Amino acid sequence: MSATSYGRRKVVDHLTGVATYSPPPLYLSLHTDNPGEAGSHGFEVSGGGYARQPLAGVMGAADSDGISVNTAVINFGPASANWGTITWFGIEDAASGGNMVAPGVPAMPRTITSGQPLQIPVGRLRLRTI
Repeated sequence: MSATSYGRRKVVDHLTGVATYSPPPLYLSLHTDNPGEAGSHGFEVSGGGYARQPLAGVMGAADSDGISVNTAVINFGPASANWGTITWFGIEDAASGGNMVAPGVPAMPRTITSGQPLQIPVGRLRLRTI
């Protein structure tokens, strides 16, 4: 997982003393296509029972390789409309709107239709430092 241009700017500005960056609570978003370098929300799932899910209290401490895994199941939905095929996710700095800090690709895309939830089992979301 690499950071978006927004995420990289925030980290570099913080490390060089240009501006302090204190990350707000982070959320996981679902996307049906690549959000790109800018972290576009153009392909984010919307409506139909979808809401970004908070990562606070769900992710474990990073190990010596800088990898953090989820310590609790992350639940989306169930969908009340078809969401399409989830091919990307995003780490976001707000429950809605805001900025994508980093995009990522799930190990296996999944098509979500009305009535289905999307669950990420314990240990399956792996975040690595940028």
